[in-house]
Amino acid sequence: MNHDMKNLPYTPQNFKDLADTPVGKELWSFLTSEGNLIRMETATMLERAAVEPLSQGLVSEFGESVRDDRTKQMIGHMARQIMDAMGYEVDRSALRITRPSLFTSGTTYRAKGSSGRQMKITREQREAWVRNTKNSPFNMWLDNQVRDEKGVLDLDKLYAVAKSHGLDKRYDSLNPGQQRMNIGVQLRKLVDPSLYADLA
Repeated sequence: MNHDMKNLPYTPQNFKDLADTPVGKELWSFLTSEGNLIRMETATMLERAAVEPLSQGLVSEFGESVRDDRTKQMIGHMARQIMDAMGYEVDRSALRITRPSLFTSGTTYRAKGSSGRQMKITREQREAWVRNTKNSPFNMWLDNQVRDEKGVLDLDKLYAVAKSHGLDKRYDSLNPGQQRMNIGVQLRKLVDPSLYADLA
């Protein structure tokens, strides 16, 4: 299957407001990276929801705020367009995801024109595929500064950290989680990795 989706445009439809933000653009870039295309395709071969193997990478890259329901819906919307471009069609919608995941349900796909559910996967392959990874050092570094001891996001602290690194733009029209993601995406490019290297 084609794993070069760098020039594939996203058609946001009802998600235009979120898709036009920095985090929306970064999410599309994240989903269309070759590694994640392979993950979605592998999930399809395993008869799992295409978004399921992306959970840990999404949290690692974008932080806990990626758990926002509307953001997850947009990710599913993006995934459907990507899978279509790779030659897949919807097999089952709203398949329940029983393993710990960012998503509680997702869509499974099959190759266009096929009946699907033909490939056999070993137990070891399944276990390797669902293995979890830790949160990224960058997100740990940022969350330590902008969340209280109960994990509640403090927007004043978030924008103070942003300002200290030269970011003045605000995203007050978005919910707090989406604001955290948009600031985080931009800060990741500006913050010296040595500031959070010891958290790795």
